[in-house]
Amino acid sequence: MKKIMKYGLLVFISIILFSCNTSRNTISPRNFEQIYNPASSSVHPEIAVYNSSDTSSLIVEKIYSKELLFNKANSDNKLLARVKVTYNLYDIDNKHAIIDSSTMTYKFEKDSKVSYHIIEIPVYSRIGNTYILEIITSDLNRKSHQYTFCRVNRNKELSNLDVSAINKSNGEIILDPYIKTQREFLLKNYKKDYDSLFVHFYSNDFTTPDPPFMEDTVIEEFETPDTNWVCYLDSVKYQNFSAEGIYYFTETEQLDLEKGFSLFNFGERFPLVQTPTDLAKPIVYLDSLDLIQRNDSTGKLTKLSVDNYWLGKANNMDKSRELLKIYYNRVMFANMYFTSYKEGWQTDRGMIYIIYGLPDYLFKSGNEERWIYNPEGTGPGITFIFKHIQSPFSSNHYILDREKLKATGWYDAIKMWEKGEVLYFQN
Repeated sequence: MKKIMKYGLLVFISIILFSCNTSRNTISPRNFEQIYNPASSSVHPEIAVYNSSDTSSLIVEKIYSKELLFNKANSDNKLLARVKVTYNLYDIDNKHAIIDSSTMTYKFEKDSKVSYHIIEIPVYSRIGNTYILEIITSDLNRKSHQYTFCRVNRNKELSNLDVSAINKSNGEIILDPYIKTQREFLLKNYKKDYDSLFVHFYSNDFTTPDPPFMEDTVIEEFETPDTNWVCYLDSVKYQNFSAEGIYYFTETEQLDLEKGFSLFNFGERFPLVQTPTDLAKPIVYLDSLDLIQRNDSTGKLTKLSVDNYWLGKANNMDKSRELLKIYYNRVMFANMYFTSYKEGWQTDRGMIYIIYGLPDYLFKSGNEERWIYNPEGTGPGITFIFKHIQSPFSSNHYILDREKLKATGWYDAIKMWEKGEVLYFQN
């Protein structure tokens, strides 16, 4: 891929209790510092949003039974889990104006054969508009909540929201955009049925961001794909999608970045980090890959060379294990939260998340996230502002606003990692 120069078991719900809540029209700014902290909630649903008509979208949510608390504290005296899902729909230009809001409550009976439940919730959305959708999933028995935010952009004639991938083996909607070996798929659009589509492929050769104190932002160019071909959807062959990278689908042979949708191959185990290459690449924020290879007698990139690298940092087996565990947990969660057209660890938000950890304060608006590291609550702390960038491949792409940075503390953060110390900001 060419770069240009740098610039500055399916079970549906048995009982559904529905209630509308439109009494709130506005909200006050809130600190969402826990939305990227998996330990903040016991429930971690998979959520996707797809357009279902010209005036509506559909929230599809998968909730895992193993994460729910079942008890008999109910009139039926059955082992039940109670889940509440609330959504708030906001105008993209005014994060404090709620266009629509609704709450649904579900009951699930304990069943060892049921590993997850699928919820589908219709939401108002109209072609020509862009919205922010806030989804709050609560385990009422455990009093645990998970916040999820989705961007619903209905300004493109064809986008990722318009096409859902269907698992051929069970007919379920696939809730992530990743191509896997054993997961054959069909593609469904609410407007039309496709016989074939043109695929434009970009290899997984993306640039890792520079440290935050540097002024340049890497801009990657997608005018010329590495290759393209016609994909007949009644005979999708995985070997055509086995290379890692972006697969951009269009209706016409000519590349149109304003009218298409994407699927990605980031490796069979993504977002997990397991292979020597997966483990070595994110170390680029601390050292070079050449240094990692020199930690192995063969001079190759191996799991042993990565282990030796971390052992050299801590000079203690137990401490190096702690360093390795925490660093790669952050890499994995960066992949889960921040992946756009490239892996989450390789994005600006991923870089800051890995090196600095969770922010103490996180504020969201329609097109911005503001992360503040200030555990003592005194002085200005360190603030990173991330701006949403409209990408033809993903609605989850943000870049660091480097012009507004006053202090980063980058060198101090790196020195701590180099000394074998884990950097935490949150108390």
